[in-house]
Amino acid sequence: MTLQNDLQAAFGFLNQGKFKQALKQSKGGMKRHKIHPDFPNIAGISLSGLGKHRDAVPYFKKALALAPGFHDARKNLAQTLLFLEQGETAMKLLDRVLADQPGDQGALYLKAQAHLVQNDPEAAIATANSALAGDSKQPRMLRLRAMAWKTLGDEKAALDDYRATLRLNPDDVDALINISLPLARLMRQDEATEAAQKAVALAPQNLEARRRLASQLISNGEPAAARQQCLALLDLDPRDTQVLEMLARLNSRDQNAELLPLAQKALKAAPPRSQDRANAAFALARITDQAGDKAGFAAHNDEANACMAAQNPYDYEGAERQFSRIMAAFPEMLRPAEAAQNGPRPIYVVGMPRSGTTLTETVIGSHPQVFPLGERGVPAFLLHPYLDKDQDFTAEAARDFMAEDISRLPEMPEGTAAYVDKMPDNYRLLGYLLTAYPQARFVHLCRDPRDVALSIWRGFFSGSSLTYAYDLEAMAHRFNLYGRLMQHWRQVMPGRIHDLRYEDLVGDIETESRRLADFCGLDWVEDMAHPERHEGQVLTLSNTQLRQTVHTRSVGKWEKYADVLAPFIAGLDPEIWPEIKT
Repeated sequence: MTLQNDLQAAFGFLNQGKFKQALKQSKGGMKRHKIHPDFPNIAGISLSGLGKHRDAVPYFKKALALAPGFHDARKNLAQTLLFLEQGETAMKLLDRVLADQPGDQGALYLKAQAHLVQNDPEAAIATANSALAGDSKQPRMLRLRAMAWKTLGDEKAALDDYRATLRLNPDDVDALINISLPLARLMRQDEATEAAQKAVALAPQNLEARRRLASQLISNGEPAAARQQCLALLDLDPRDTQVLEMLARLNSRDQNAELLPLAQKALKAAPPRSQDRANAAFALARITDQAGDKAGFAAHNDEANACMAAQNPYDYEGAERQFSRIMAAFPEMLRPAEAAQNGPRPIYVVGMPRSGTTLTETVIGSHPQVFPLGERGVPAFLLHPYLDKDQDFTAEAARDFMAEDISRLPEMPEGTAAYVDKMPDNYRLLGYLLTAYPQARFVHLCRDPRDVALSIWRGFFSGSSLTYAYDLEAMAHRFNLYGRLMQHWRQVMPGRIHDLRYEDLVGDIETESRRLADFCGLDWVEDMAHPERHEGQVLTLSNTQLRQTVHTRSVGKWEKYADVLAPFIAGLDPEIWPEIKT
């Protein structure tokens, strides 16, 4: 074949997404036209299209060896290296391209991506700003900048960029998928659902669109509709273990009995210590637990958590340093000035995950003058430098923090007197938050640590934010740090923390809701004793339990699993947790 025919055939297969045929054609072209750089470049693109990124690298390098000025191949190599998480090497390639072609929008996009891979969202935003200044109508650059804003905890800025993308193309499926979550986190439940539904309608085969819609429907309290989306996902991809785990949580006992063979097959096929294996094992743990198979539950749950722990190891020394630094920052009695505060005052509900924070937020948020915001990540993000560095939280720093934190609050109904932030991990931040917000209220959930540990151990916390959740000994270590820090806060913040026992709350919700109202400076209303009436979204693992009437079935449940929890119980400090002595 002639050079032109070989190139046309290779490009033709490539443009049709037929990567195997394009690879075969380009390899043939390389043999017949040894010095032409397009063929190794096409081979590299084809291999990347097949998910074989590491195998693609030598081909792009060969293309550049044949033609050092072949910047398209250089950008393709950079993109492939980004898939391989090699941001620094990719950045050098892109700087070479931009030195010759400063306005190359493709290279600028990849450079912003490289900054994200290198965990530098601020630099990614700066690069995106530079590119968008020259051409503001770049949907993928807007979406990437939105991702960077999201990494920085700025949901509002992310939302603005996704909206700008949708103004350019209202049917941009990626933007519709991505805008749904920040809308949900900003308490715009209906808009979040509509965006996900539109994405599915436009692209019924898009797995991410259906996953996002299923998650939103769960948050909305629509498990039947969410289950239908999960079933549709499994039809599209029976190997999708993420959906398998989600479906196992939604299914009844009989439905999960039917799901069992598929989950077993998924576990067998999953690589050791992989996320897929964790997902399949968590699904099987749920299925066997429902079936009353305690041994099966324990085995599958232990394997699932072991997979997660292998991917997200707990940093014992780092946790010790952080907690010591926090206590050292507030060594004496905290007496912030009682300054007037504009706007709604914050009510922080804190504790360990699965300790009852969602239920408590719903009780308080049932008051007509209170707006529940769920778990806000903004305070922890803004205060991160003070948690991990020896940096003084001065009065000026407190004012700056408050101004930035308030700027990222969602719109609230007129007449809102207070809002609830129920991020459990905010127990680390109490000294900083009281310094910034003198009128803030702090509600601390106290629950038997063994029941909390069981609930955490049985749950699935995706990602790396709760690394201690996957190892019982690590969990005990974290619980001891948490208990010691709460003792410290009570000493330096006397009278500022309302310790609410979960067992008391579920045992007599009317009495405890009245006490909560009094502590929060609210007039008690009857709805506060009926959280099951809640109609808003719930973005946590408690989204199914919250729709039920308050009950005490989970109190003392740890006793049935005492042998499973033995490493955790043995690691608890009895001086911090006197209840384990009984």
